[in-house]
Amino acid sequence: MSKLVWLAVMLVLLAAIAPAQTNLTDWNTVKALATGASVRITTGSRTVGGRVLRVTDDSLVLAAGKTQEMFPQNEVKRVLLRGDSHRGRNSLIGLGIGAAAGAAIGAAAHQDCTGWCFFNTSRGADAAGGAIGLGGIGAIVGALIPSRSWFEVYRQ
Repeated sequence: MSKLVWLAVMLVLLAAIAPAQTNLTDWNTVKALATGASVRITTGSRTVGGRVLRVTDDSLVLAAGKTQEMFPQNEVKRVLLRGDSHRGRNSLIGLGIGAAAGAAIGAAAHQDCTGWCFFNTSRGADAAGGAIGLGGIGAIVGALIPSRSWFEVYRQ
């Protein structure tokens, strides 16, 4: 790929992610959190995890365990939001990797039949069988990999 094409691709990717940047010091991003969202709040040296009950202009109320805690805005140093599970995405990635590896292994392991053969398959059929087998295993492994992460939505 020429340098000019590579530069154009990078600029397009940069333009695509630029709008995703948020202002982490804006309390309105905290006010926009949905009721029930799983968050972690840092106030000074203390970090509390829980679910959002309500957010006002000057406070945040969490359900932390069986108790409710109110945090004034001026004491909140950091708010992290728990992201969604990516099981479907991980499963598709595992499927793709497993299918590619299975196809390569199946094609490489193919042997032509020289005598009496029970299964007389072609190289393509062996590659397809490997892709199906390892693709299924890869999809299962991908779905089992945990990938929830925390995203910072506010910082004072």
